[in-house]
Amino acid sequence: MGEGSDLLKYMTHRAATYLTTPPAPAERKANRLPWTTQWFGMVPMGMQLWWEDKRGKPARAEAEPTYENL
Repeated sequence: MGEGSDLLKYMTHRAATYLTTPPAPAERKANRLPWTTQWFGMVPMGMQLWWEDKRGKPARAEAEPTYENL
């Protein structure tokens, strides 16, 4: 029974440390959404895709995989 209580103490300590430690500033900034998405959701991206399609300009996308790229 002593072994189980030690494990419980260890896991509780690890969980409390994880929950109380703030993330590093660089990590927080990397996980942030662009402000247009945060404020307006997917509407700006949809409008951009619609506008590029309307103008006949190819949509921005990664190059399609070819046999040379594989």
